[in-house]
Amino acid sequence: MTGPARRGNLPASATPLVGRQALVPAVAELVRANPLVTLSGVGGVGKTRLALAVAAELAAEFPDGVWLVELAPVGDPASVPMAIATALGITPQGDDDVVDTVAEAVAGRQLLLVVDNCEHVQAAATAAIGRILARSGTAKVLATSREYLWTAGETLLAVTPLSLDGGVDSDAVRLFVERARRVRPGFGLAEPQAAAAVIEICQALDGLPLGIELAAARMAAMSPVEVRDRLDARFRLLTGPEHGPARQSTLPQAVSWSYELLDEGERELLRITSVFAGGFDLPGLCAVAAADDDVEVLARLDSLVRKSLVNADHAVARTRYRLYETIRAFADDRLAETGAREPMRDRHAAHFGREAATWWERWNGPGWRDAVDWVGTELANLRSAYRWSVARDDLEVATDIAAHAALMGVTVELFETVGWAEELLDAATAADVPRLPRLYAAAGYACFVGRAPAAAVNAHRATELEARAGYEPCEPGFATFVEALAQVYCGHLDRYVELTGAVAALPGPSRAYGLAAYVDGLQSVGRVDEALSLTEEAVEAAREVGNPYWIAYALWVAGLAYSRADPQRALAAWDEGVEFVEEHGVGFFRGFLARDAARLHTSHGELDAALELFATAVESFHGAGTVAQLVITLASVPALFERLDRRDVAATLLGAMSREPGSAHHVPELADLGRRLAASLGAERSARLTSLGAAMDLNDAAVYAKDQIATARRELAPDSDRARPGGLTRREVQVLRALADGASTREISERLFISSKTADHHIQHIYTKIGVSNRATATRWALEHALLGSRATG
Repeated sequence: MTGPARRGNLPASATPLVGRQALVPAVAELVRANPLVTLSGVGGVGKTRLALAVAAELAAEFPDGVWLVELAPVGDPASVPMAIATALGITPQGDDDVVDTVAEAVAGRQLLLVVDNCEHVQAAATAAIGRILARSGTAKVLATSREYLWTAGETLLAVTPLSLDGGVDSDAVRLFVERARRVRPGFGLAEPQAAAAVIEICQALDGLPLGIELAAARMAAMSPVEVRDRLDARFRLLTGPEHGPARQSTLPQAVSWSYELLDEGERELLRITSVFAGGFDLPGLCAVAAADDDVEVLARLDSLVRKSLVNADHAVARTRYRLYETIRAFADDRLAETGAREPMRDRHAAHFGREAATWWERWNGPGWRDAVDWVGTELANLRSAYRWSVARDDLEVATDIAAHAALMGVTVELFETVGWAEELLDAATAADVPRLPRLYAAAGYACFVGRAPAAAVNAHRATELEARAGYEPCEPGFATFVEALAQVYCGHLDRYVELTGAVAALPGPSRAYGLAAYVDGLQSVGRVDEALSLTEEAVEAAREVGNPYWIAYALWVAGLAYSRADPQRALAAWDEGVEFVEEHGVGFFRGFLARDAARLHTSHGELDAALELFATAVESFHGAGTVAQLVITLASVPALFERLDRRDVAATLLGAMSREPGSAHHVPELADLGRRLAASLGAERSARLTSLGAAMDLNDAAVYAKDQIATARRELAPDSDRARPGGLTRREVQVLRALADGASTREISERLFISSKTADHHIQHIYTKIGVSNRATATRWALEHALLGSRATG
């Protein structure tokens, strides 16, 4: 028997390691501390490259060498021991078992064995490695496998794709650029279009190093834009050099290496998973697979996860699964080859049509949060299923998806779904689908995205259809409510009052939104006393139904009604509304509450508060694409800048709003403001500034407003910090002053129009922020910071 005659066979790396540098010392430390470390991950993720880099890092620490055993060429599991022996230069001895000979030779030696690509001979590799380590207390093994070895003493590390965060500075893009420069020296990303294309390529390839390197190799003859535009054909486009390992010379070969190791049941399930977009859960997979036994499906799914073909996300209560796009595309091709793609896509669409209708039934009540979370989570699947069912002319399924996804999705600002409803109207009408009224009601929500006249027509059509036999309506009054919203965006306030009054008179759940909308209509037309007489009842009706969306809506409307007669109570309602939307995630009303509170603060001279709230409102509506509300908000901002003596900004924004229809209607004080600015700035300067603003589109105006608000907030920040030390909010300052006055929790709640629970919540927050434990020390702190004796609004 002869032992190793040299210090290893580790090959020199031809290319630098990119994006994994920080991982090398961490893995090296694991190898130092454990006998067996296994790097696992999907094919092409860079396990081998990382293992070799770690081995090179550790080479000096192993006097008997670092040895690479490549198992990829080994087709017969029985040949694994001989492959290890050959790599180590160990000669078999007579009739002795080869692995025992290797174990005996390695015993007592300080060496590192890098065993690469174990997945296709997993059992044999596990047995051999186990026997070697059992005999030696000094040898170490670093293995790579698409599936862990699952043996005692194994330390596991999943190798994930390269980071896509940071755009051109991401690890994935840096690898692309480095490899591209090897085939085209001087390659760079100075040109924005090329930079954007490279980012998209890396994203489409999921950050997988093999795919990125193969795409970068195409830079010798193509541009990034040309490669990006052809990624639908990635399996023909992204091939590597013929002299490379077969399993890594093309993308399909990289994936096929894992696919061929699956049994037929696992292959079938992987093919089925390809019809999902953006991920899936176990019930959804069982539905599409038409499987009654979810335990059997879970067993196969578990195997696919273990073999790095499916990713499991355990961050949510129900595990969610997804495929890297390269694997999904490969599985989709295999599904097409079996002739099952169309039936599976049909099942997928039908499943999401049924689910959308089911979740809508739970939406109007305490189940609102779960329902809208489902829409957000499954948006990619809903989009895919909708497009497929339209293409297949399956208009009942398409209607179920579009109508219900929009009716629910609007409340979490998923306005894309409204577009689905609108574009389906003609075809669904021609097909006379039973749920046509729901589709027209959903299209009525287009009032939120700047299409109010069409929205009003569509919502009214929904109410007409609901009166006919053979159609499935929304719940009573809902379509009328949507029509009312569209009418108010059209500026028809009398019609708004008429329609909302009709809904408010209905019994049942419709009162949750009907009463609040009616109060809003009454206060909008100046019938304030009537509005106030119904305000508390409207909030209570919303609370009874329990839908957080309607509760937030009612609190916002309550503030609008109170603002006409009792500004302090209006702010209390809106403060409660702000807390409520943050607690329950009702982001839709964040902008409404902030915008109207900002307007009230502006009129009362509380300018720092107005700036903070307008910043929130503009960001909310601009980010969500809520066009109509963004216009109203931006039209409200010039008055604040006039109060701040920033009249140039006010005039510029006034000009920007002059091109937006409806701004003068919703903010009628703009005309007087324009006259005041012309008088104070001079006609010529005022005209020039308004002309400058008129050249802006709505997006430009929003960006300009945000920049100017941020500038004003920075300049006012010192005064604001002195007004509210300790990081206290305005509401907390009010509560602190009341505490110093000796008010009880009940008295504080009555004074500030908040619940006792909310008052107590504020008191505890104050104590924590300022580091005190009782009323007396809180009062002393307030005195020291000059918070007593100031005006109550903070």
